[in-house]
Amino acid sequence: MNTIIRREGRVSVVVGWMLVVMAFLALVTFIVLAIVIDAMFLIFLFAPVLLLLGAGVNFWIGSRARLEITPDSFIWCSFVGRARSIAWQDLDRVLVPTPGSRPRLVAAARLKDGSIVEIDAVWSSPTSPANLLGTPDHSPAQRALIDGHRAYLAGASANPGSHGS
Repeated sequence: MNTIIRREGRVSVVVGWMLVVMAFLALVTFIVLAIVIDAMFLIFLFAPVLLLLGAGVNFWIGSRARLEITPDSFIWCSFVGRARSIAWQDLDRVLVPTPGSRPRLVAAARLKDGSIVEIDAVWSSPTSPANLLGTPDHSPAQRALIDGHRAYLAGASANPGSHGS
């Protein structure tokens, strides 16, 4: 089972390409104005550079922020910081938060050693209009986590020696 939950990733890529187009149009406009009217318009070439930097940031965010379910573990990663990972073999249960919990809390992982690790929706921007206008729907990510754990358990029970149990 390989699944990637990344709601905001597509938006970041679209915004990135829009910024690239805007940067190209601004670059052409300022060069034409500098040639036709006055060379002083070349000073405004910093605007396309800023737009291209913004495009790069959006492409990076779009490719990075995610929740990834693999056969051996699940990985969640924010726009910045290191990726976090939990191996299925270390997981006892996926706990779905009660209604009214923190808006970005997707689930809690209870590990076999008894510790609890909270899984926040770090792949979803807290300033997204969907998050600001209402309670975010984390059910696809919750289902993916629960289904991934079930698939691991089914594979572990079918092949007891192959998963190190």
